[in-house]
Amino acid sequence: MESITKPVLVLIRLFLGLLLIGSVFLICANATGRYVFLAPIIWAEEILGYVLVWTVYLGAVLVTWDGGHLKMDLLSRTLPGISRTLVNGFSTIVFILIGGLIVYQSSQAIGDLTHVSQVAEVPMNVMHSIVPVSFVLIAMFIIIRFRQYLSGSLGNDQEQMEALRQTASAASTDDKDED
Repeated sequence: MESITKPVLVLIRLFLGLLLIGSVFLICANATGRYVFLAPIIWAEEILGYVLVWTVYLGAVLVTWDGGHLKMDLLSRTLPGISRTLVNGFSTIVFILIGGLIVYQSSQAIGDLTHVSQVAEVPMNVMHSIVPVSFVLIAMFIIIRFRQYLSGSLGNDQEQMEALRQTASAASTDDKDED
């Protein structure tokens, strides 16, 4: 499974990085155009709104893989062994069903979109395609994480939180080293 997830995660992270870098350049160019040349980029605000939506949906995929979503797991944490596995399995199935419904409904709605955005003239079906794509990836990652949970290779919540803390501290250390 790692051979599938690793390239997908790298591509998502790379794409998100490019989106964010492009957004910074677009904001700077728009501000320069508006205040220096008195000629703003009229489509910049619209595109930045779409970039924000795409960033949130793709970020949700990464958060799902890292297990960083907020959880209401008071019940499942107190249950012993097989009961905990059954509750976690049930919640996985419920999410897959809800995610499948979202994919189905959004795919149906996207199929009906034939217009373009007002200023940038971007096809709206392209802009809205992030919803089913992200939910397919989220469902796939939830299934993979649940399989890892069942096999015991996922670790417990404390180990996952410690791994997230170490990743965050390593990233902040790298940022300080670059300064």
